[in-house]
Amino acid sequence: MKIAYQGVPGAYGHLAVRERYPDARPQATADFAGVVRSVGTGKAELGILPVANSVIGAIAEAVAVLRAHASLVILQEFDFAVRHCLLALPGATLQTIRTVESHPAALAQCARFIATHGYVPYEGDDTAGSARRIAEDRNYTCAAIASETAAELYGLQVLASDIADLSDNRTRFAVIAPAGRAA
Repeated sequence: MKIAYQGVPGAYGHLAVRERYPDARPQATADFAGVVRSVGTGKAELGILPVANSVIGAIAEAVAVLRAHASLVILQEFDFAVRHCLLALPGATLQTIRTVESHPAALAQCARFIATHGYVPYEGDDTAGSARRIAEDRNYTCAAIASETAAELYGLQVLASDIADLSDNRTRFAVIAPAGRAA
């Protein structure tokens, strides 16, 4: 079974698919609308969208995309633990970092950490995509906020773990399917 998620391998949607549906084939999409399109056109049997987070509340963009497509239904919802890490090139340090890139929701979830260190935040398309970009750009003054899995996938080091403003940072994902599909 194919399950669409937003982001690239190592994104939290990807990790949530792997944890909840270990036998499924995760299907990456560029944005939340891509998840809905994949499910709506049958390219994926299911999709997952992050709809709320314990630090920042509703993920408005994902909720709006879902509400705009009445042909899809929510089969179930589940909470997923999100452990944000600060990722950088091997050799970089907390002191050499000047800018931090990630999905806007992740930046908001880690606002206190970013401010405490005086980093300049930049919005990226997704957490793991930001990690991949840091690895490709080879800039030792830039870091990404993403998962430990993203660090492993893209050859980055973890400079700091569990950097969200709340220690029990959780995201609620909605599993979506075409209307009429059995739960």
